[in-house]
Amino acid sequence: MNITQHFQMQYGAALEMMRTNVAACPDELWNDPQYGNRFWHIAYHSLFYTAFYLSPSEAQPILWSKCKPSYQMMGRWSQDPAYNPNETTPYTKEEINEFIDFLLERITVAFDETDYDAPSGISWIPFNRFGMYMYNLRHLQHHIGQLSERVRQVTGSGTGWIGKV
Repeated sequence: MNITQHFQMQYGAALEMMRTNVAACPDELWNDPQYGNRFWHIAYHSLFYTAFYLSPSEAQPILWSKCKPSYQMMGRWSQDPAYNPNETTPYTKEEINEFIDFLLERITVAFDETDYDAPSGISWIPFNRFGMYMYNLRHLQHHIGQLSERVRQVTGSGTGWIGKV
């Protein structure tokens, strides 16, 4: 098994864990304003950056067709002063699952398109492509852990670990 297969397997497992959290999220928690960042927004943010960092470069993003401008930002953003994350229309669970499907398809080719030793292609990521993919996977899993814990706190039962896909 080569590095590409390992990345595909681990990204696939993480994305399936995200799907499990989305399915386990009670409807009343999906857009609950009592949390600083709403459940759907954390899910979208992590999926957006997963897609962005799997892109060939910052200048050539390969994103889900339903991405909305600035929605990836968890707070106010100086580049879009009108954007307020608390005044956005939430994505539905079905739409987030479509985004997951997009990424599961994307990972089948994303790692084949690059030289792991090449620069990241993202101005704020000082790693090579290999390091950026690791960084990206940690970011995705960080937010999956947040969502899993939120589900556990509200329902009394967490979501399970998926080791590989």
